[in-house]
Amino acid sequence: MEIKLDGSVFDYRTCYQEEPRLRESLHTLARDTFGLDLERWYRAGDWGDRYRPYSLLHGGRVVANLSVSPMDFHLLGNELHLVQIGTVMTHPDYRGRGLIHFLMARALADWRDKCGGFYLFANRDTLEFYPRFGFARTREFRHSMALSPGAPRRAARRLIPELREDRSLLLAHYQRGNPYALLSWEHNPGLFFFHCGGALREHLYYLPEFDLVAVAQYQGDTLYCQELLGPGGAPLAQVLSALAREETAKAVLGFTPREGGKCSVRPLTGEDVLFFQGADAQHFHRYSLRFPALSHA
Repeated sequence: MEIKLDGSVFDYRTCYQEEPRLRESLHTLARDTFGLDLERWYRAGDWGDRYRPYSLLHGGRVVANLSVSPMDFHLLGNELHLVQIGTVMTHPDYRGRGLIHFLMARALADWRDKCGGFYLFANRDTLEFYPRFGFARTREFRHSMALSPGAPRRAARRLIPELREDRSLLLAHYQRGNPYALLSWEHNPGLFFFHCGGALREHLYYLPEFDLVAVAQYQGDTLYCQELLGPGGAPLAQVLSALAREETAKAVLGFTPREGGKCSVRPLTGEDVLFFQGADAQHFHRYSLRFPALSHA
């Protein structure tokens, strides 16, 4: 569909990932803007209908985009159906011309009656931008737990997502969900494998003693446990101790634990700031929540 903005005619397109030329153009803009490899994700077969680009093209190339990701969560037995807005980007030659305003208005209009709210993660250069669309800055919270020194270590097996057996194990455990999370996400294996095949590829483990998949990173004396997937059963502290290395003194969680009594809680800080539109934002303060780290699109 052709539209006229700021004196120029643009082609407005959505959900075109099966068109190689346009997909490559989107990949180029995403790579140059954020360092994202959307083409690898597509070729792995993981780009499904839960990542929907809304784009403006000029001269046959994508010059502005935001992507819509319908997201399903569980919180205290209740289902939350939200839409995450991500990959918001404009080619440098086209900035300041209202292209993202147009795309945001279209996305919000398309999905307002299909979800309970919208959210996105903004960098600190755009904090004044998103309130124009009705988004409000919303605080997330980080949970961490001290681990007992000298806790017994149990063998964890590294998983390689390109191996069929390991991929099947990852998928099966993703479908079981995180038994330790107060706010858990589901129905989006494509996004899960985007992370597993990308920045977190070297940080996937299987704990056979607990039948759990762990996404875990180590830095100094800190274990960053981004996700735990599987049936659960063992106490969270015991699982984290099993993941700990000899030098590990504490664990920082990439999710909100169901039982946070042993955790210290503080506001989550970092480059990304949560903006929310909708009544469900109240849950984040009431229950000291964060969106699961791997649910970020």
